[in-house]
Amino acid sequence: MIRTLHGACAALLLTLAAGSACAQDFPAKPVKIVVATAAGGAADIMARTLGDKLGPLLGQAVVIEARPGANGNIAAEYVAAAAPDGYTLMMGTIGALAINASLYKNTHYNPVKDFTPVARLVSFSNILVVKEALPVHSVKELIEYAKAHPNQLRYGSPGAGGSPHMAMVALNLATGTRMIHAPYKGAAAALTDLMGGFIDLAFSDALVTQPQLKGGRIRALAVSGSTRLPTLPDVPTVAEAGVPGYSVSGWLGIAGPAGMPAPVVNKLNKAMNQVMDMPDIKAKMREQGAQIITGTPAEFQSYIAGEYNRWKKIIADANLVIE
Repeated sequence: MIRTLHGACAALLLTLAAGSACAQDFPAKPVKIVVATAAGGAADIMARTLGDKLGPLLGQAVVIEARPGANGNIAAEYVAAAAPDGYTLMMGTIGALAINASLYKNTHYNPVKDFTPVARLVSFSNILVVKEALPVHSVKELIEYAKAHPNQLRYGSPGAGGSPHMAMVALNLATGTRMIHAPYKGAAAALTDLMGGFIDLAFSDALVTQPQLKGGRIRALAVSGSTRLPTLPDVPTVAEAGVPGYSVSGWLGIAGPAGMPAPVVNKLNKAMNQVMDMPDIKAKMREQGAQIITGTPAEFQSYIAGEYNRWKKIIADANLVIE
């Protein structure tokens, strides 16, 4: 029994030593961050912003690789199948890590079980905007108009399952309205058609939307999150505008394949939290309408699980399924 105990202790010490050495040696080559969305969107910009600062802290280059498609499923499946050594990571979105498994019929990964959460980075609201010709100037007027014209208003989004799409799904459920989804390949394309009058409204990424509000072809009615944007202090939240309890925020965070060594995860988490605490990064995120939210890998894991359960219920209530 004593020999067995000594053997177990020796094995444990060897494991701990190996883990420590692994963290000390990591990274020994460039680290790749896979982006699940089209270039120019919030996830792509966040990945490049993070990578530029993270590389010097880690002592290795950080390479950004785009694998867009299927609202993040292509990138998520690729990363889930990668070696869990810390060299292949994903800029995880709310779609890939919380929504898709319930929304898409043939998703081949589990967002809670098949990834190692590394670091939560930012949360952001989408702006509810309408085309100039739509005769509504508040959320209350929009709801009244939508109820008087069921299945006539068309709302755009960067694609099925992202936070802009699901923000409108949640609004329809909360208000009893029926508006038709028009998915696009990216936020910029949806916003361009909205400004052109080809669709009626959208929850749109604050980063691409705010510069367009001064042109007069669209107007903002509300923001989707629980607080107003510092850059748009006069635009209320949807909850403030008459839909109590409503709050939908997109978010981004870094995840890797399941089974990554804890010392490597903790080293990456520490470095990423350092980046997000840099004054110029804080200023940039504020300008883009994003709220920095950092923490431990365990806190990010808990958050993903909560978001997964929340959207699973909303998707079931809305009877949404994508083949």
